Amino acid sequence: MTSTAAARASVAVLAALALASCAQPAAEPTVAPDGPPPSASASPAPTAAPSASPSAAADARRFEAQDGAVRFELPEGWTVDDRSAMGDASEMYSRGPGWLNDLVVLDEDGDQMLWYREHYGTDTYDCDVEQPDVERTEIAPLAPELVAALEADGYDIGTTYVQVRVAEATEFRGDARPGDWAVRMEVIRTLAEEDGCVPVVSEMATGSRVVLIDAVADREGEQGMPDTTIDFADEQSARAWLQSDEHAAILEVLASLELTDAPMLDAAP
Repeated sequence: MTSTAAARASVAVLAALALASCAQPAAEPTVAPDGPPPSASASPAPTAAPSASPSAAADARRFEAQDGAVRFELPEGWTVDDRSAMGDASEMYSRGPGWLNDLVVLDEDGDQMLWYREHYGTDTYDCDVEQPDVERTEIAPLAPELVAALEADGYDIGTTYVQVRVAEATEFRGDARPGDWAVRMEVIRTLAEEDGCVPVVSEMATGSRVVLIDAVADREGEQGMPDTTIDFADEQSARAWLQSDEHAAILEVLASLELTDAPMLDAAP
């Protein structure tokens, strides 16, 4: 820079300082007391790592059985107590020994919420001539490849629901205390009505195994087995539970169920 240009620059600086009390100065980078002056070539400040995408978070909450036979999503903080094991051979069904999934879904406090278990055999149904007072929410738990395989074998898939029934507890259990009420929440299938009969199937046959799925939501039964009725002191409390966050969370898990066409294993995975 020439001396003339430098002089002009000095005059400009002094003029700017004189006007500082009248004009808002432009923001300047802050410098630590003993730190180096700002430099145009300084490296930019590091950016924060991107947060997990919604799909990654969903994957983290998605549970899959050891043999891949079932998948479902869990609310945040919920876990699965995996009690799956090899089942003994069955002479009745000429099956086994085989790997049978036994899964108990626990909430963030460790309380039992759902019970998924498998066994040998075939599905059976009850004939409901008069439909009980139930609430049903349709779900589609069969993976497309499983649907195709079952239909190819001539299997009647029917319609799958989460069924909820509220009644006096004695209607579900003979040892219930008179006056108590209970909720039974399970996955069922209904088949086409025939001669006044509406077949209701409480098992889900997948070709290689039979599946039962029940809500638990209150306590363990004898010998640590989940209790498949949800007990309340009165009818009002039982029906109020159907509007609770806990009921909604259980329904959300059941709606995410996916049963696959994974074959039954003859050894532990």
